[in-house]
Amino acid sequence: MKATCLKLLGSLADLWWPPVCAVCPRALPLPPAEAGWRGCFCPACRDTVELLPAAICPVCGRPFYHSAGHLCGDCQAEAPPFQTARAAALYQGAVAISIGRLKYHGDLTQTRALAGLAAAIPEAAACDLIVPMPLSSRKLAARGFNQALVLARAAFPGRPLEPRLLSRPLEAELPQAALTRGQRRQAIRGSFLVPAPGLVRGARVLLFDDVVTTGATAAEAARTLLAAGAGAVHLAAVAMTPRDSWKEPQAIKRPA
Repeated sequence: MKATCLKLLGSLADLWWPPVCAVCPRALPLPPAEAGWRGCFCPACRDTVELLPAAICPVCGRPFYHSAGHLCGDCQAEAPPFQTARAAALYQGAVAISIGRLKYHGDLTQTRALAGLAAAIPEAAACDLIVPMPLSSRKLAARGFNQALVLARAAFPGRPLEPRLLSRPLEAELPQAALTRGQRRQAIRGSFLVPAPGLVRGARVLLFDDVVTTGATAAEAARTLLAAGAGAVHLAAVAMTPRDSWKEPQAIKRPA
């Protein structure tokens, strides 16, 4: 009876406040025309979501658009500490706008779409623990929440989530975009701690974040988990930042 009443109230709310696209003012159909994350965006914004192709580097997950999947040059030159890195989509278009609204404006209504994208990453099912990428205490106080934790809870319900297993007492003074690859690694060295190593010893850990940019921060976090005794670390994120050699990002088509 209670479930029926709640469903009725939800239907009435949809009629009074029709659902709209997560990133633009277009109204969405009732009932949703698409399931999962696709039902959170209008067709025009959904067209800007570019899922990662099948041809990717088997380690870092970077996509190849003009060749079959193979080990990329960076991973051949220096293997990252994590076993695999996977993202659901490129950080562009509706995905980038949605992450920005969640991350910088506290718009928690974006969680459904972004968590729906992340939920499709298969590596999560093979891991023993899910560890959201921590924020420093200063950034957490300024933002009020950890977006990686919010998304991990929504994307992987019922899975063992350990938000306190990894902490970040230090943070680089300069944004990573302003540093070279070597400088980035040096700037974040020693940034992470594992307060209770016994919880991670021998475990297959899924390190989860909203966006993978250079991968330097995730690599340092993975090294810290492995040093604490983790059996393996896999990296997963909602989105991965495209490189200049990839496809040009598509612009969001605004309603006329």
